[in-house]
Amino acid sequence: MMLGGRAAATMYTGEEASEVAHNARDELRSLLRRVWVLAAIVLLCTGLALQRAAPAAVGALVLVTGVAATIWSRLSLERIGYERRWSAQRAFVGEELEATFTLRNRKALPLPWFEVRVTVPDQMPPTGEKHPSPAFPGAYYYRHTTSLTWYERVSWKQRFTCAARGYYQVGPSRLRSGDIFGFFPRQQAQAGEDTVTVMPRLLDLRDVELPRRRPFGEGRGGNPLFEDQSRMAGLRDYRPGDPLKRIDWKATARRGSLQSRLYDPSSTVTLVVALNADTFAHTWEGYDPLLLERAVSVAASLASLAMDQRFAVGLLANSTYPNADRPLWVAPGRDPAQLTRVLDALAMVAPFTISTIEDLVDRERRRFPLGTSVAFVTAFVTDSLARRLRRLRDEGAAIAVYWVGEGPLAADLPGVPVYDVSPALRAFERADPLAYGGETAAGYRASRRAI
Repeated sequence: MMLGGRAAATMYTGEEASEVAHNARDELRSLLRRVWVLAAIVLLCTGLALQRAAPAAVGALVLVTGVAATIWSRLSLERIGYERRWSAQRAFVGEELEATFTLRNRKALPLPWFEVRVTVPDQMPPTGEKHPSPAFPGAYYYRHTTSLTWYERVSWKQRFTCAARGYYQVGPSRLRSGDIFGFFPRQQAQAGEDTVTVMPRLLDLRDVELPRRRPFGEGRGGNPLFEDQSRMAGLRDYRPGDPLKRIDWKATARRGSLQSRLYDPSSTVTLVVALNADTFAHTWEGYDPLLLERAVSVAASLASLAMDQRFAVGLLANSTYPNADRPLWVAPGRDPAQLTRVLDALAMVAPFTISTIEDLVDRERRRFPLGTSVAFVTAFVTDSLARRLRRLRDEGAAIAVYWVGEGPLAADLPGVPVYDVSPALRAFERADPLAYGGETAAGYRASRRAI
């Protein structure tokens, strides 16, 4: 039994055996680096003292080889060019991005081995590689080894799977090379990081309605209190009280008197998608990754639907930008790049919030254009949020709630349109348990067991 226990204790998996062998080689090289000079001198002096050619020749050979290897190693990373390019900086969950790596050796010294090591987030695993080396929690090392002759350029491509929504940084990189024997390796850090945005999955929400209220919506004309400043109707003489931004300075120069612009009444609905990144009523309860990803995907899908219907779309979320203590806010707009801006912001949503969504909307409403409709996306409704929604309804705001939580919505919201999109979400998740990527598969299974 004891013998069997010892045998089991010394057995390694393939990865562990490789790591043990790698460590053993590193220890041997470290030992040789420390003693090679002393050993060479001892052999050379012993051979000369005893008048023996063999030890003297070996000592001289080791000394010359060691000096040459040292010089080779010191020059190995000189005049090296390194580039990393991506096929795109954005992708949706489940898609792949291709990175092209390029090395240039701009000197006459060949490099028999060269290693590139790049820090890559866990949520972007390399396609076709099963077990990359862990770097630190949340990241791994992508490694590639090649060789470079004199003045050679080497390129290779690697595809990475975008496994989960997020705003990721790839890098820094570390270059490693040395002499032909590998006794004196050298490494060099390469500053610079690439950002890759993995945008949330878009769902088909054509069956839901978007909040809107006349006069700033459905047709040309409407209430002149709400003007579309992208559509100028004409000019008139300046009147006291006209804001300076109305003055057309070119027309003023031509006519010799101040001229103010006139705009058509608004014919565009302005919609702000208000995303509640909290998944529980209290922050100390943690968060549910499945509900968070549901909410983010629904918010993205509503923004896409609104853009298709020619809304001016904005976003407000009680999460924060990376490394910044301010809420996610994208001012409403309808230019072709607006949806990309909204999706970029939604990719950054994290479970850590700075306030409740109702307090944030109250605080930020002054930034909304007049007549803005608000679409609330949430996985729970507290009494405080319900009161705030009823107050917005009483003030005449066009609002709607999009429910992504488990079970029916229990809050009392008379007069407020509520769209329960959770059945469609569950059908989507049953078809693809990895639909949102990341931790949501486990979250989905746990939620299914709880029902």
